Amino acid sequence: MAVEYGSLPFKEAVSFFKDKLRLPTASWTDIWEGMHARAFVVAGAMRDELLVDLQQAVGRAIESGATLAQFRADFDRIVERHGWSYNGGRNWRTRVIYDTNLRQAYNAGREKQMQNPALRKRRPYGLYRHSRAVEHPRLEHQQWDGLVIPLDDPWWETHTPQNGWGCKCKKLMLSERDIRRLGKSGPDKAPPIEWEDKLVGARGPSPRQVRVPKGIDPGFAYNPGTAAWGQPLSKAVMDEWQAMKGAAWEALTPGGWAEAGRPEQLPLAPGIALGPHLADEAAVIAALERQFGGRSKVYQPGGLPVMVNAQSLGSHIAPDRSRYLPLLDDLLTAPYEVWLSFWRHRGTGKVVLRARLIKAYDLGKARSLLLVADARKGQLEGWTFLPTSDRKYINRQRQGALIWRYGE
Repeated sequence: MAVEYGSLPFKEAVSFFKDKLRLPTASWTDIWEGMHARAFVVAGAMRDELLVDLQQAVGRAIESGATLAQFRADFDRIVERHGWSYNGGRNWRTRVIYDTNLRQAYNAGREKQMQNPALRKRRPYGLYRHSRAVEHPRLEHQQWDGLVIPLDDPWWETHTPQNGWGCKCKKLMLSERDIRRLGKSGPDKAPPIEWEDKLVGARGPSPRQVRVPKGIDPGFAYNPGTAAWGQPLSKAVMDEWQAMKGAAWEALTPGGWAEAGRPEQLPLAPGIALGPHLADEAAVIAALERQFGGRSKVYQPGGLPVMVNAQSLGSHIAPDRSRYLPLLDDLLTAPYEVWLSFWRHRGTGKVVLRARLIKAYDLGKARSLLLVADARKGQLEGWTFLPTSDRKYINRQRQGALIWRYGE
C-alpha cells in the first residue's frame, strides 16, 4: 500500500530527502538512529553510482506519489543495470526501502512544520495516533493510541513515529480546544520508558548491542525531524557545554591517555588559515552551508559518522568567533584523538554515551588553542575553543576508550 501524502507534493518531505547524503554501507547497522535522518543508505549498496540511481528512484516516489509497484519497476531496472547482487527477497527489500524512506520523509516534513513558532504556540500538544491499517499491530503502539503529550516533552525524542519496520502510527498537533473535544481536561503524563538491551545485526558485519524503549524497533528510537532540521532539543546542552567548558559533566568510563599509551603532551597541529569575522548569525549559517555544500554534512572522523547541521551549529557560534570555523572543520575531518566514554551530568545525574574529539593548534606567537567537540547518537552536540596550555586540564578531556588516534 502506498504512503498517502495528498494530491500535491509535500515540499518539506521532498526537501528532507533531497538533502540526504549518500553513504555506502554493508549493513543497516553501519549507521544508527538519527544518522539515518541525514544519510541515504541501502544495506549492501557500496558503490556511489548505484546509490545515485536508488536515491533518484525513491526521490521520484516522494515527489510524484509513485506506487510501490512503480518503484519496483525502477528497482528492477537499476539492479539489472548495475549487476547488483543483494540479500533478501526482492519484494521484501523493495517494500522496506520504499516504505521506510517515504514514511520517514513524510514524518520529518511534518516535524518541520511543527517547529513553526506561531503554529506551535496555537497547538503545543502532540497526539499519538495508532493506525488500524497495520496487519500485525504492536501492543505498545495500541496502548499509546490517543495519548496527548506536550510537544516539548522528552518522550517524543524516542517515540515520534515511525517507531518500527512497517509502523504506520502518526503524530498530530493539538490545541487546548482540541484536547477538550477529546474529553480530556488536560494533556496526559508521558508513560515511563522501559528500556531493553538488544543485539542487532548479529549476522552482518556491524553487530551492535543497543538499548531501546520497549515497543520500539531497534534503530527507530529517534525523532526524524529534529535529527534533520536543526537541533532545538540540543540547544540547552550546547549552551551549557560552552558556558561550563565541559565542566558540567564527569567521565565515568575508566582509562585515559596513559592507559592507551598516548603521549602526555598533546602535540600542536600546524596553524591553518582562519576565516573572516562574520557580521551576524545569518552570515555564519550561510558560510557553513557553503562549507558543507548544503544544509548539513556528515563527517567521518576515524570512521565514526558525525552529522552537523548548519542551522544548529551557526546559531551557537558568535560572529566574533566565526573566524575559527576552518579549525572546527579540520577537527571534525581529522582529529588527533577520538574517545568514547560514559558521562554523567553533575546536576541532573543523567548518564550519556558520548564521543569526544580532540585536537590542539599552534596559532603562532607562542599561542595555542585546544578544540574539543562532543558527538552523541551520531550528531555534534557541543564544542569549545580553549586558549590553554594547562596540561592537566587538557588530559582530563582524554578519558574513556580510545577508538581512534592520529596516524592509524
